[in-house]
Amino acid sequence: MKNNNYSLNASNRGLLTLDELIHEHRYVDLLSDVGFKYVFGRPANKEILIAFLNAVIQDKNIVDLQYLRNEHSPTNINTKKSLFDLYCKTDDGSRIIVEMQKDGQNAYINRALYYGILPIMEQVEAGNKWYTFDPVYSINILDFELFYKHPTDDILSTYRLKELYRNDVLTEDFTMIFIELPKFKKELKELDRNNILENFYFCLKFINQHKDLPDSLSHGIFEKLFKAAEVAAMTPEEKINYLKEMNTERDRRNQLEYKLQQGIQQGIQQGIQQGLEDGLKKGLEQGRFEQKIITAKKLKDNGITPDIIADCTGLSLEEIAAL
Repeated sequence: MKNNNYSLNASNRGLLTLDELIHEHRYVDLLSDVGFKYVFGRPANKEILIAFLNAVIQDKNIVDLQYLRNEHSPTNINTKKSLFDLYCKTDDGSRIIVEMQKDGQNAYINRALYYGILPIMEQVEAGNKWYTFDPVYSINILDFELFYKHPTDDILSTYRLKELYRNDVLTEDFTMIFIELPKFKKELKELDRNNILENFYFCLKFINQHKDLPDSLSHGIFEKLFKAAEVAAMTPEEKINYLKEMNTERDRRNQLEYKLQQGIQQGIQQGIQQGLEDGLKKGLEQGRFEQKIITAKKLKDNGITPDIIADCTGLSLEEIAAL
């Protein structure tokens, strides 16, 4: 009854109902928190996670892994608990954190660094002698561009501690990896069947937009990935949790779109007034641009990432960075 009540309330608010979710989306959104953990966080799908990690961490060959408790409870009572999206230990003892982050944060690199250090502290606090610990990998899957101030076309960036001038690696026991999915631009027809990492990028971004398994991905681990991502296979409770997250995201997007539309309307009015002196066309163009700047500033002040602001306003990343 509780599930039905939620579905009814969602319908009254113009959001997705449970029936609509199942009918419209055969596969989960892997960029959602619930969808990502549902596919990659279940022991039954361990093979899929191993294939993904082996594609991302190119200096390892993971044969097996075990899922660890994803909540880190610090020994210091003044330090808050941390909850990883995924936390696992490989057959050679390496610890791997996998974080899915949909929206940007001003201090995300510091956050990722803090999260990455926690497994090191955990091992040292457990009584390991001489501060020895197994290697730690922090993998951050991002639905926004993190390194927009120094843009590159590299989707995956790997960082280790190095000497500043000689570029010598200080240690290989701590690795941070960032995957900026917005930089992946390929369409289905452009995928290389043998490029496992590229195919994972595509699935992470677009799997929920497909009604059926594409022929070009109907092989090996990706056939298993699509099967594992089917919404119909979820339990009733999992479907409700997923539906709630989808509707929360839809609410957020609708609010952003409403603010943008309001800003454009205000810009048009300002443009019309200026157009009385400089001409209607020039005024409209100037008004729209100035309102985009105003809107972009407001969005930036509210912590919205530059790539989303650029999509909403049409401004370039350089213009947004200069605000």
